[in-house]
Amino acid sequence: MTTTKKLIAILMSLVMVFGMFTISISAEEAVTDGYYEEGEYSIHYTVVPAAGEAKGRIMFIHGFLYSGTTWNGMAEIMSAEGYDCYLIDLPNFGYSTRETADTQLIAREALVVNFMETIAPTSEWIVAGHSMGGGVSMNIACENDLEALMLFCPSTIYTQGNSMISSLATNDFVSKMMDGIFRMVLSSDLIVKAAVYMTTGDMEYAKNYDASLLADPLMIPGTGAGMLLASANAQNTDMEALSAIDTPTLLVWANGDNVISADIVSEVTAALPEAELQNVDGSHIVIETNPDTLAEISLTFLAK
Repeated sequence: MTTTKKLIAILMSLVMVFGMFTISISAEEAVTDGYYEEGEYSIHYTVVPAAGEAKGRIMFIHGFLYSGTTWNGMAEIMSAEGYDCYLIDLPNFGYSTRETADTQLIAREALVVNFMETIAPTSEWIVAGHSMGGGVSMNIACENDLEALMLFCPSTIYTQGNSMISSLATNDFVSKMMDGIFRMVLSSDLIVKAAVYMTTGDMEYAKNYDASLLADPLMIPGTGAGMLLASANAQNTDMEALSAIDTPTLLVWANGDNVISADIVSEVTAALPEAELQNVDGSHIVIETNPDTLAEISLTFLAK
């Protein structure tokens, strides 16, 4: 090989390496955080954009105590496969607004839908929900046309109008006490990891768990009272309306789930007879512990 050819080969190699580095940096910078503002609410979200031409867009809705970060693993895979991924924090969770007794309340379903519609019609959205977020997702599907619905260990919601929860949520002493308990308990990584182990049964996963992802948002003042208010005002699951939806639906249950009762599994499954039903090994937070399997199932479902 001549000196000129060697020089060209070296330059081409450098260009390729620099190009790969640039693509990597650009992709990382493209992950953005923002806030959707409506009324008194600031709703935090993260966007993980599709690699290349987008095949669709997915709104990911988290479960109780968690935030949009619970979907990080799945979003990474789904975005690499061509889906724009939106990870939202519901009110009172993550870095979104904490509701108080003085807040002019807007239903969380309405907030999610209104945010979606600032980007595209609901019929162009895939909505994915886990646990409590599955209940919110089912409520959204009952009232809106969606491209698809994906439910992972979804929970039904039947707390709206509960006077006991409402009275606790508006009690100043209870609010301060709950904030104090959150700060005391969650300030210990060991306690957080122990709770993760109790939920997952996976010691290795619990040991390596980033406790700050769960703990930091929960220590924001007003979180405890906000959660009670959210429960007291939550839109109940309308099983009759759910049975009438014609949105293509994926329903995934975890065999080792120790949070969702067998009664809820039976109730939701019966209400969605046309859903594609999948059972996977794992715990209630299988979306975190095994995102690869759930992403594979989701991609196969969405390709049909």
